[in-house]
Amino acid sequence: MFNTGKMKKKVEELKKSGLIRKNEKILIAFSGGPDSVFLYNLLNFLKEEYSLEISLMYINHNLREDVGNDLKFVREFSEENNVPLYIESVNVKEYAAENKKSIELAARELRYEAIERTLKNINYDRIATGHNLDDNIETFIFRLVRGTSLKGLKGIPEERENIIRPILQFEKNEILNYLQENRKSYIIDYTNNENDYTRNYIRNEVFPMFVNINPNFRNKVNELIHEINNRENNEDSILKERFVQYLEKYDVELSRKKIDQIYETLYDKKGNLNIEGSKEFSLGNGKILRKKYDKLEVIVEEKKEVDDAILLEEKEKEVDEERVEVKKNVPVKWHNYCIMLTDSILEFEKIMKTEVENVKLMKFTENFNENKIFVRKRLEGDAILLNNLGHKKVKKILIDEKISKWDRDKIPVLEMEYKKNNKIVTEILSVGDIKFSKYLRKKEVKDKTQNEEMLLIIGRKNGR
Repeated sequence: MFNTGKMKKKVEELKKSGLIRKNEKILIAFSGGPDSVFLYNLLNFLKEEYSLEISLMYINHNLREDVGNDLKFVREFSEENNVPLYIESVNVKEYAAENKKSIELAARELRYEAIERTLKNINYDRIATGHNLDDNIETFIFRLVRGTSLKGLKGIPEERENIIRPILQFEKNEILNYLQENRKSYIIDYTNNENDYTRNYIRNEVFPMFVNINPNFRNKVNELIHEINNRENNEDSILKERFVQYLEKYDVELSRKKIDQIYETLYDKKGNLNIEGSKEFSLGNGKILRKKYDKLEVIVEEKKEVDDAILLEEKEKEVDEERVEVKKNVPVKWHNYCIMLTDSILEFEKIMKTEVENVKLMKFTENFNENKIFVRKRLEGDAILLNNLGHKKVKKILIDEKISKWDRDKIPVLEMEYKKNNKIVTEILSVGDIKFSKYLRKKEVKDKTQNEEMLLIIGRKNGR
């Protein structure tokens, strides 16, 4: 199976990469095609060694009349392999028409939204997709033809947020040979042979032409992709190292994490200093890094001011690392925010009104019952369920709001915890006062003395 020859070597490389982690719950995007069947068998092979929990997710795009055959196959596959299966149906054509998107793009967006939704509901860690080496090469050609920057030629990443692609270094022929030799059944999507879509045309017409010219074409392009990735990473490292050397001149000692945070706030991807505005960063030991437009300088503050800055920094650090429960009529302060759960607006105003300028009153759309509310910092892969829009990544929301990387962890994430089917599950209620989930609605209050409804109140000082 996976313990002989070239296949064994690639599996060992995969293990060394650290892409697969122990004790993880992995949801496989499963179509029943050769790639997803191969992906399942690979992860199942590693299941015992890594103590993995595996489930399958099938998306019915409603694009083919014979989809019943696919559904039959994936259900039988699930039963035969004793692996949980989740199925969701989406209307790609309707979504594409309403949002003026191509069928390809619409299918992709709906597919990932559905998988992310299921991942959250079953409390799994990451999603695994069946992208292979040929897919990576096709993506390279696709972007090259359409026109892109050098960065755009990096290809498909092996890992992005909570999505992993464990078989990205396996060629299509390797996958098919494995399935044939081990008598593994799979289904073929006949639409992959139709050249109506650009990717299909590249796969069926363009790709074979290059292979005829050079049979080693796949490996050569794959090497080029790796070279582009390494070059970009090296350039970024060189630029960052120059910044470290600048700080060392002033005997500044900071963790690599803190240096990365400051660097990413000050510099763009090309290593250019952001010339807009002014910023200050406490460096400890009485030193402050000050940026005024296009100038950087390290200055020494008076001891009292420095002590205050250090104390503030430590306080913020302490808040960052907490997950604080919001209890009735007990305000929770989070950087520039104040959050309170109350059925008395007057109680909030009595306690916090003088400390905040921007206040939003939110009521719950569902019965509150014994649900608990927590405030925490954002986590990788966080997504909020919006009304009629499905889940949206918190990271994307903050980017859309043009909030800097440095400030994003200062935006509180409000999380609701409750029991479902005897399991503890969580849903994000809001991202600060920026975006609210389907579980919250704005509350208009005419008479503050009459409110008897439980409200979530979020107050904020000017700024973030």
